[in-house]
Amino acid sequence: MSGADQTSGNAPPDEPPPAGLALADMPSRVIRRAESFVSAALAGVVYAVLAFIALWLLSGYPDLDLSDAELSAWFDNRSNEARLLTGLNLVAISSIAFLWFVAVMRRRIGKHEDQFFGTVFFGSAVAFTVVWMVAGAALAAPAVATTMLGAASVSESSASLAAGLGWALLLVVAPRLQAVFVFTTSTVIRRSQVLPNWLAVFGYVIAIGMFVMPLVFTSLGVAFPVWVLVVSIALLTLRERGDR
Repeated sequence: MSGADQTSGNAPPDEPPPAGLALADMPSRVIRRAESFVSAALAGVVYAVLAFIALWLLSGYPDLDLSDAELSAWFDNRSNEARLLTGLNLVAISSIAFLWFVAVMRRRIGKHEDQFFGTVFFGSAVAFTVVWMVAGAALAAPAVATTMLGAASVSESSASLAAGLGWALLLVVAPRLQAVFVFTTSTVIRRSQVLPNWLAVFGYVIAIGMFVMPLVFTSLGVAFPVWVLVVSIALLTLRERGDR
């Protein structure tokens, strides 16, 4: 057997890349996965579910026609305090999930949007997130005062102020910001064709309803999480088409 044959016969099989290279490539793989439509869908589902639960928890506010003593007794109740504080924590966590949803969506469809819609899309998302967190903090403020700050009692005026501010932000200010976000997102979807057209039409209907609604309805607060959930489910069902 010749030296060339020996060399060929003794050649080691193909080896996997060194572990160092695989580890070095891991951050880029993680980033690509974090920027995928699937991650946006999962973040949207997390936001929607947590927002539903947070709204339900925060809606368990006491009747404001109670006396000061009755209101203080309500807020001194550990289960009532826990309900409001849990709602506040879910508001904060859902805000992080929503911002992740927005960031991934903007990263993936940003090349299809013009500067105007991109600015309105991002600005309305950030403004809504601030309003959402401030509203949650306002509604939970009496519970925070009694639990963490040692407040002796909660008066009717302070409870009324907290409830009025919180629900005004949730049911009057937030729906308009949500409507702007939904409208711009639906426009980008329609122009880019990255998602089905029916999703853009559905978004336009939701956006118009939230923007022009003349009255304050408690059920209005769930319209936006419903839209985010529908978009997220659509993204998950389209994941087999590959990363766009």
